[in-house]
Amino acid sequence: LLIAWMTPIVITATLFKWLFSSDYGIFNYLLMNLGIIDQPIDWLTEKGTALYTTIIANIWIGIPFNMIILLSGLQSLPKELYEAARIDGAGRIRQFVYITLPLMKPTIMILLMLGIIYTFKVFDLIFIMTGGGPVNASTVLPLYAYKLAFIQFDFSSGAVVASIMFIILLLLSSIYLWLIRKEGAY
Repeated sequence: LLIAWMTPIVITATLFKWLFSSDYGIFNYLLMNLGIIDQPIDWLTEKGTALYTTIIANIWIGIPFNMIILLSGLQSLPKELYEAARIDGAGRIRQFVYITLPLMKPTIMILLMLGIIYTFKVFDLIFIMTGGGPVNASTVLPLYAYKLAFIQFDFSSGAVVASIMFIILLLLSSIYLWLIRKEGAY
């Protein structure tokens, strides 16, 4: 179950680059055989689709980790609450809305924070799949910092972009800690 998460990013990016290839990609093949499209789509070389294809690959990589965190949160929920809710006449939907979601909120918040941090640092996946192109359509901050520092040799600007990334993540983490502290006060 953890293969997608444990597979090196280079292999995953190469696999998705092949899957989304306009010439021999499986996605184009399936869409054409189902009659959804008439001609192949250049998923990785069109400005409108390049970033979305890397997002799909990134989601695929993160799903196993997210599911393990959610499963551990679900397994830690007390069974007595569900038994009491069943005795009181609550159906599955009410149990989910009034028991599962409130008790899973801390786990979901942690998962969201880790997901944001992980997604914020995605460099290698985009670098291998699109290189930031076409026309910078899939350039994200880590890739932009890399291009500034190591391609244009503007190390100071690259450091500034990296510092801005750090400040954004620091602000997001601070908001998360504030929300957790606020919730703990109740």
